[in-house]
Amino acid sequence: LIATSFYYANELLTTAYTARLKAVQDYGYIIHEFDPYFNFRAAQYLYDNGWKSFVNWFDYMSWYPLGRPVGTTIYPGMQVTAVFLTKVWLPIWFGVKQWFGQLVGFGGSISSRAVTKSALGVSTTLSGSGSTVMSTVATLMASFGMKWNEMSLNDVCCLVPAWFGALATLTTGLLALECSSSFGYNDGNRFGTFLDDIPIIGYLLQKIMTPIRNFVAHYACMDTKATKGSSLQTTSLLSMLATMFFMSVVPAHMMRSVAGGYDNESVAMTAMTLVFWLWTRSLRGGDPISDVTVADGDDNVGIKIRQKQDRGFNVSSQTRSSFLYGALAGLAYFNMVAAWGGYVFVINLVGAHAGVLILLGRHSSKLHAAYSGFYVVGTALAVQVPVVGWTPIRSLEQLGPLFVFFGIQFVEYCERVRTRDNLTRSQIWLLRVRIGGLVALVGAIVITALWPTGYFGPISSRVRGLFVPHTKTGNPLVDSVAE
Repeated sequence: LIATSFYYANELLTTAYTARLKAVQDYGYIIHEFDPYFNFRAAQYLYDNGWKSFVNWFDYMSWYPLGRPVGTTIYPGMQVTAVFLTKVWLPIWFGVKQWFGQLVGFGGSISSRAVTKSALGVSTTLSGSGSTVMSTVATLMASFGMKWNEMSLNDVCCLVPAWFGALATLTTGLLALECSSSFGYNDGNRFGTFLDDIPIIGYLLQKIMTPIRNFVAHYACMDTKATKGSSLQTTSLLSMLATMFFMSVVPAHMMRSVAGGYDNESVAMTAMTLVFWLWTRSLRGGDPISDVTVADGDDNVGIKIRQKQDRGFNVSSQTRSSFLYGALAGLAYFNMVAAWGGYVFVINLVGAHAGVLILLGRHSSKLHAAYSGFYVVGTALAVQVPVVGWTPIRSLEQLGPLFVFFGIQFVEYCERVRTRDNLTRSQIWLLRVRIGGLVALVGAIVITALWPTGYFGPISSRVRGLFVPHTKTGNPLVDSVAE
């Protein structure tokens, strides 16, 4: 079943790629539409002049006659991706693939658009231009008898949307597989909610919500009394394939990822779905209560599980794994930030998901580690993008995820103390009130001090236009694309 599923997944990826080649098959390798051509022009400048010149580039031919400081007004992720593929990845990949194919006698075909050169000659040229690393790589390839095969930047930019359209199909399928498979999620419905700890209210909620929770858990395939089997059930594999099918042909995605349409969304959609998959993967469990005695109706299951996994201030292997995948999600988020302004949606969605999990009583050290890794790595890298700068910690649109980050540190500290000292309900609530009051006081002082200085930026015109339809900026470009 698994082999069959992966066969059909490969067929869907092939379909997703070939369907997006229609434009170049009919009209050749040309960039079409205005924005994609400007993006190609920017990529060409980066290719010819390097990163330092690119970030300081003032283009007198854009927004004529005023000109445009391109380096600080463009999301450069797409250009960097195309130049990296052209200069680094494709020559190495084509060379290794061709060499290995000759070695085993099959599988060595490369793109007909690639131009074959002597790796030793390329090494000499690169050494003269100051590219020491790639010169060394070319020399190493020549020592193994490999050729240097490269494609033109124009051809790469034409094919980037199709390549990343297929990758977005794959990552979306992986997201569906992660969400529909029982990778240790089968005990999640027994955690209860955050409100269960509140006297009287918690008791009433348990009486009302427990039957509903068990009913939903049963039909969501998370019934704790169900017989455990393989994590990759038939339904989860079918969910993956169905998702990949829809993603491969849905017009809304295809129109932004057709070959020749070298626009931001073509790369950003892959980064976005990769973030969501890695974030979901970071929360994957193992078998958390296999050796924990839990009685039916016990309202303290979550605490017992955490005592087993991360008692006191110890860190379990599952928590370290969650931090790793959270950090990888942060790297994917950085790619998203560099490629498209829609990154604001991604950071807010992940932050909202983490916050809701806490309110539903699903907090764990894994959630804390995953979100901390994601937010710290992602934000630290995002502020390095010239057009973004310090916006992630100044914009009102992105303060929500920042508050979730501080909130999850507060909750985790209280839970660690709770498991270390075996605090009762009244004691843990007293601890929460004391620490929460101190944190709220400090936060209020900081915000009060910074607000008059203009530190916090306003909500963007596009977001205001979303909620206030009559809002106009006077800029036809902004008004016309207020998503």
